[in-house]
Amino acid sequence: MTTITTTQPRRSHAIGVIARKEIRDAFRNRLFIIALVLLLGLSLTAVTLGALSVRSQMADYLKAVDILTNLGRTDFPAAPPVNPLAVSKNFINYLAMVGALLAMILGFTAVHKEHQAGTLPLILARPVYRDQFLTGKVLGNALLLATLMTVVGAATWLAVGLIGRVWLNADLTIKLALTMGMSWLYLLTFYLLAQFFTLRWPNSNQALLLTVIVWLVFAFIFPQIGDTMDLDNQLPGGFFATLGMDKAGEEQALQQFKWYETVRDGVEELSPTKHYERISFALLGVKKEFLANIWQEVLQLKLVNLVGLLVPIVLLLSASYIAFLRQETS
Repeated sequence: MTTITTTQPRRSHAIGVIARKEIRDAFRNRLFIIALVLLLGLSLTAVTLGALSVRSQMADYLKAVDILTNLGRTDFPAAPPVNPLAVSKNFINYLAMVGALLAMILGFTAVHKEHQAGTLPLILARPVYRDQFLTGKVLGNALLLATLMTVVGAATWLAVGLIGRVWLNADLTIKLALTMGMSWLYLLTFYLLAQFFTLRWPNSNQALLLTVIVWLVFAFIFPQIGDTMDLDNQLPGGFFATLGMDKAGEEQALQQFKWYETVRDGVEELSPTKHYERISFALLGVKKEFLANIWQEVLQLKLVNLVGLLVPIVLLLSASYIAFLRQETS
C-alpha cells in the first residue's frame, strides 16, 4: 500500500513538470509566436468583419422600420434572418490552415529541441519513464492549444455582441463552444502527426518535411479531389439544377454512378479537414439545412464527422507511444 501512495504522486508530478515546461518553452519559440499572432490576427479580423456585416444588416432593417413608422405604416417586414456565426465563417478557414501550421510547429519542436540540446538522455536518466515524458509533452501542448481555442472562441463571442450588437443565445453559444472543441481536436491531430514523425526520425528535418507533405495531401489534395469529382460541381450553379432535376431525380441519377460516388466519398472521408469543415459549418449554421437544429441534433447528425476527427488522434497517439517506447529497447 505504501508503494502505491508514494509512486503515484511522483508519477503525476513528473508529468505535470514536463507539461508546464512545454507551455513555457512554446512562448520562447519565435516561430510559434509569429504563427500565434498571425492566427489570432486573421481570426479576429474575420470575426470583426462578420460582426460589422451583421451590424450593417440590422441597421438597414431598423432604418426601414423607422421610415415605415413615420409613414404611419404598421405592416413591418420581418427582421432579416441574420446568423452572426455563419457570417464569420472565414475564421474556421484560418484555424484549419494557420492553426494546423502552428500545431505542427509545436509537435516538431516538442521532441526535436530535446535531441538538439542533448537533454533527452539527461531527463530519462532521472526517475522519469518514457511514457511519463511523452504524456507530459502531449498534455502540455494539448492544454496550450485548448487555451488558444478558448481565447478565439471568447473573442468571437464578444466581437459579435459588442461590434455586431447581436448577443448569442444559449444554443448558439454552445454551438460556438463546440466548434472551438472541434477546432481543438483538429489542431491536436496535426500536433500528434508532427510529434510522431519527429519521434520516428528524431535527428533529421525529414520529420518536418514529411509532416508538411502529409498535411498538404490530407488537408488540401484529398478534399480538392473530392470536390472536383463531385458530379454536381461540373457546371456553374450545379449540374443537377441546370438539368432541372429535383432531389429525387438527383438521387436516382447518382445510383447510376454508385461506384464512382463511393470512391469519391472514400477519398473525402480520409481527410480530417473535410470532417472538421462539415461539422463546424453545421454547428455555425453555414449549412442552412442545420439552422433549425439545436446543438444536440447537430452532433447526432454529424456523428460520423466527429468520429472522423477522433480516429486519427487515437491512431497517432498510439503510434507515438509505440515508436518512443521501442527506442528504449533498440
